[in-house]
Amino acid sequence: MIKLVPPVVQIALDYPTIEEALEMARIGVEAGVDWLEIGTPLITCQGLDPIGAMARSFPDHPVLADYKTMDSGFKNVERTHAQGGHIMTVCANAPDETVQSAAARGREMGIYVVTDTIGVKDQGARARQCEAWGVDMIYLHYGADQWRADATQDSTQWIDEVRQAVSLPIGVGTFGVEDAVRAVRKGVEAVTIGHPLLGADDPLRALREYVQEVKANHRPRGS
Repeated sequence: MIKLVPPVVQIALDYPTIEEALEMARIGVEAGVDWLEIGTPLITCQGLDPIGAMARSFPDHPVLADYKTMDSGFKNVERTHAQGGHIMTVCANAPDETVQSAAARGREMGIYVVTDTIGVKDQGARARQCEAWGVDMIYLHYGADQWRADATQDSTQWIDEVRQAVSLPIGVGTFGVEDAVRAVRKGVEAVTIGHPLLGADDPLRALREYVQEVKANHRPRGS
């Protein structure tokens, strides 16, 4: 099982090809990111191979497989392990049994299980249930479609509610430096960045700024 050392910066590699993902991962590592996410679009396009390719290319960086699992949670834990990955995601909106099976198999195999709250209506209550079932992190996720429909909101809207509900580490999906800084100042342990920041003219510079601001502004929970 990986050891989480806050604040973790995760880069979402939402590309259609392994080559594009590896190139952006190299830029991310140079910029100082901590975790490398095999994004859902990459898994959709390329299957499981990118997990192994990323783990072999960057052996010092934990690799997360973002399946957004809705069924057979234990199977995606096993697939992650077989490819040399370290972390997987299961949707909090999945059936109870799916979250439970992912958490249980994750403990058995040493895979860190992140529960993604995309689409959850009662974030605090569902986070509390997931914690009771043994997941390792609650990941607050205001999705890309939601953001396109209403860019006045982001994932930070649920931090206070979920902090009161659970003692687990909390991750937050972000769209840029501003919401990332708000998140880490509230004590969240991990933030994720992907598009639109990765589409900047100079992604290395943009990522370096993001990492520096996150590290400089993090406040441990309860401080």
